[in-house]
Amino acid sequence: MKRILTVLIVVLTLPAMGQDLKIGLSFAPTFNFNKLSVKDANNNYQTLGVAKGMGWKGGVVADFPFATNYYLHSGLLIHQKSTTFEDIKRKNTTIEIPVSVKLISNEISSGMSITGTFGGTIDLNVAAKTIVNNIETDAADDLNKFGFSFVSGLGLTTDLGFGTLDAGLSYHLGLVDISKGAMTKEIQKHLAIDFKFYF
Repeated sequence: MKRILTVLIVVLTLPAMGQDLKIGLSFAPTFNFNKLSVKDANNNYQTLGVAKGMGWKGGVVADFPFATNYYLHSGLLIHQKSTTFEDIKRKNTTIEIPVSVKLISNEISSGMSITGTFGGTIDLNVAAKTIVNNIETDAADDLNKFGFSFVSGLGLTTDLGFGTLDAGLSYHLGLVDISKGAMTKEIQKHLAIDFKFYF
């Protein structure tokens, strides 16, 4: 994990002299709906249900230009989320490192353009707790530490004169089972309402 963070910091800071580099802050409320499955007698996974909940994430983002209107979007985000299934509630913290291609269209009106993102995130589960009958238990060892997610998003960017504001929606689909249980599988999913301010 330390190596990943070190590489990310280097990637974010080395191009800082680039004229078109954009660095900003991100905040997003999230709606989480993890798919839960369990193995049946034939060793096949059957859908058990959906664990639902809300959360938020925020952090630092950067857009690196590599072609006209195209950027490599990355950063470092902390995602605090909670999900509930039946009488079991779980709170967990994930560090997300986005690696996406971002397209910014030509202006559709004065200072406003359409944005689209397509790519993924590296997900690091760093903490988790389960709550049953108001009793809280550490659940970090129940989850795989590393995961990957597919991301697609659409939004608008507006030039404010003193900075740029991005607003939009993004869908995140986990590609890795985060459950360590031999008989269970859990796929993370969430929808984010993204707000980003670039200096």
